[in-house]
Amino acid sequence: MVTAPERTQEALTKRAPARLTPSLWYPAILVQAVGVALVFRLWFVRQSTFPLNDGGLFWTMVDDLERAHFRLPVSTSYNQAGIPFVYPPLGLYVVALLETLGVARLDLFRYLPTVLTVGSVAAFAVLAHQLLPSRRASAAATVAFALLPMSFVWPIMGGGVTRAFGQLFSILALVCAYRLYSGGGRWLVLGLALSAAATVASHPEASWFLAYSVPFLWLVVSRRRDTFVSSLLAALGACVLVSPWLVTVVARHGTAVLRPLHDSGWSALSGLGRLALFDVTREPVFPVVGMLALLGVLHELGQRRFLLPLWLVVIPALQARAFDQRAVIPLALLAGVGLSDVLLPLLLRAVQPLRQLRLRNDSAELGSARGGVPWWVLQLVLLLVILQSTVATARAYRPLLSGLTPDDRAAMAWVAEHTPPGARFLVLTSETWFGQDRVAEWFPALTGRVNLAVVQGYEWLGDFSARIDAAAALQLCASAGRTCLEHWAASRDIDYDFVYIARQPYWIDGRRFERFGALISELFRSPDYRLVYSGPGAVIFQHVEVRATP
Repeated sequence: MVTAPERTQEALTKRAPARLTPSLWYPAILVQAVGVALVFRLWFVRQSTFPLNDGGLFWTMVDDLERAHFRLPVSTSYNQAGIPFVYPPLGLYVVALLETLGVARLDLFRYLPTVLTVGSVAAFAVLAHQLLPSRRASAAATVAFALLPMSFVWPIMGGGVTRAFGQLFSILALVCAYRLYSGGGRWLVLGLALSAAATVASHPEASWFLAYSVPFLWLVVSRRRDTFVSSLLAALGACVLVSPWLVTVVARHGTAVLRPLHDSGWSALSGLGRLALFDVTREPVFPVVGMLALLGVLHELGQRRFLLPLWLVVIPALQARAFDQRAVIPLALLAGVGLSDVLLPLLLRAVQPLRQLRLRNDSAELGSARGGVPWWVLQLVLLLVILQSTVATARAYRPLLSGLTPDDRAAMAWVAEHTPPGARFLVLTSETWFGQDRVAEWFPALTGRVNLAVVQGYEWLGDFSARIDAAAALQLCASAGRTCLEHWAASRDIDYDFVYIARQPYWIDGRRFERFGALISELFRSPDYRLVYSGPGAVIFQHVEVRATP
């Protein structure tokens, strides 16, 4: 049985001067991690007056809840597609309830996810303290978690009103599970049941992550009959807590609730392929935390501690879609080990002959791998990591972490006011990855009209992968021209009423050029299309399809 490593003997060594004691440094670094997480996430959120990137589907679902007076709707009105209302609703209910209490929904979609992700950093600190061999390692891991892009990029978006809840509750469930399996009290069964139920009611991907991670922890850490029975009791309790919602959606929609498991939109082996290339941390410029995590993997394997390395393999093997948002937990833990137990001791040992660094505590050997790294050295290195990571991430993720512009919203407001309620649109943005196509997702939510190629929500209707491919193919028509548009629609037996072309100008030598100027000119000259709107946010053509007389 592989269990968590024993604590180091830091507390048994002679006390250092007050300003260097672990009792001061450890909480100080944790406070820094939470502070950096808050400031960094708010920096992105404050760059836009609108929710970052996505969230249009959930915005509409909140509308549906409020119109139904908080009774669970059968379907959502999003895109007029009859999409089953089977998405875990906890975050949606929280937003709807807070809005009825007077909090602006726009503020909730912008700031609530940020608050929750900062809470996840604090919850992760507790998990790291339990799983890692020293406070230095757990402090470093917490900073790594606060900095890794996949710990916050998707949770702080507008869609974070569900993702951030799922992240927070899944970490809390892991805390309860690990403590239960490593000798905790029976009250942890209740804690595990509550946190697992909240996870299931918050986000489907976080729920699946928990569904295999908790048994994995039991297999590696415990394998005792009593903890197995406790796990079953916790699972039963979680099922009882979510049964009112789960029974309702299964009774209404049957196997439709399982469609995302059948077709997630990602290849089953894509996660393992990316792990093999160590394309996991999504750090821009240079993967500092990824490098530290790799050192941590080698160290844990050398110490015959397999929990974290195995967990890092299990996640992409069982969860191809968005696996990097789940793998961030063992990655950050491994990075803490790599920095505290590998890199810093090696650095100190390397400079020992030069006698440039000395420990004030005579009982500790300079450069020892166990407890010999001064806290101020750890602090200095963490500050350098924080500086490099924040600067690189801020620049690289700014395009993704952006919201609709006022011009985008003005164009969509015109659509809502001047087009028929059942109007069907081809929305062209040239963004071939649906996850970053904020205009396409928010269009049905803000206009009430149909975007014929929107992807969000269609995992509950089946053929999700085909829907993703169709959306990408349509966006290629932005540069291929009118014939591509018409062939795309005809090959899918789709009729459309309007073409919405998002403006994306670019500048060369001070001159403005339209990215889709060729397509706009072609549609303008065609008798089958009539220009009905031209603004800074979009150009809109009505498809009139003039047919020649025989």
